[in-house]
Amino acid sequence: MKVIKDHPKASFAIRTLLYFLVLMLLIYLYGYFGVGQAPFIYNEF
Repeated sequence: MKVIKDHPKASFAIRTLLYFLVLMLLIYLYGYFGVGQAPFIYNEF
């Protein structure tokens, strides 16, 4: 792991990949639990 930490390009690539995966996970969960799936509570008023 020390070799990866010493290489700025490798460190940047791994960090970028990690952030991309987290972002994709958040987008997937947002779509899965979707805002439009539950009825809006004040629709009857």
